[in-house]
Amino acid sequence: MSDRSTGPGHVLVTSGPTRAYFDRIRYIANTSTGALGARIVEALLSRGIPVVHLYGAGSERPAAGDASLLESREVVTVDDLIDALRTAAHGREIRAVVHAMAVLDYMPGTMIDGKKSSGDDFWDVRLVRTPKVIGLIREIMPGALTVGFKLESGIPEDDLIDRAAALLDRYALDLVVANMFERVGDDCHEAFFVGPGRKILAAVSSKSDIAAKLAGFIEERLAW
Repeated sequence: MSDRSTGPGHVLVTSGPTRAYFDRIRYIANTSTGALGARIVEALLSRGIPVVHLYGAGSERPAAGDASLLESREVVTVDDLIDALRTAAHGREIRAVVHAMAVLDYMPGTMIDGKKSSGDDFWDVRLVRTPKVIGLIREIMPGALTVGFKLESGIPEDDLIDRAAALLDRYALDLVVANMFERVGDDCHEAFFVGPGRKILAAVSSKSDIAAKLAGFIEERLAW
């Protein structure tokens, strides 16, 4: 794990869904609401930490805080997100990244220019993999403390921790927040904070708890 500089800088938070279009009208998207990301932004701002917030279309926005500490930009597609990450890293110091956005793993291989007629009985679509954004973040901002998220469904808890640890090791992350789809709702959000060596640093049960602990983790690690 590399040494991080001290001094002024920003935390970049991504949150909410991404979309991929079949034509000008129709798209596929994730079900993320962006609520957790909004809580994380709020927790950071409450500590006086400047934030760059990249949020998906239709995401919940953070409650009003110190406007001088917050830069916000809406992104729609995965390509939009990648462009916004490169822009955010240019001309400012990003000292930490919390990558909570639900990035599509697959997108249509081609997009129809215009609107496809609804007269056909079938529409066969080939999906192709999207770029792995967490890997690009490590390339674009290699010195930033980086927090990833791992969402799974229908697997044992030990497997969830194993997959979170594997993500952390593969991309040299500082922390992974591991959660199960079945344990996420409006009033609850169970998650584990997984650190190097598969160590569970915390177990939390709500979005506000996740946000507070992440903000504290960043504040402590970077001596804000």
